[in-house]
Amino acid sequence: MDVSYDDGKTWSQTGVTQIGESGLVTLHHPQSIGYVSLRVAATDNAGNTVDQTVIRAYRLTSE
Repeated sequence: MDVSYDDGKTWSQTGVTQIGESGLVTLHHPQSIGYVSLRVAATDNAGNTVDQTVIRAYRLTSE
């Protein structure tokens, strides 16, 4: 899984922790206000694949 804080211009790979048949991703957001974009690619044991990118998946705001 990859994350972008500039609408997909640059991407950083994130770590995925496997928990049983699921996964957990922890993101460390920047202090600035903006949007988070997510990109994932996965393949199952049968060889099926998925690639998905969501630009501006959610917004970061100040509290």
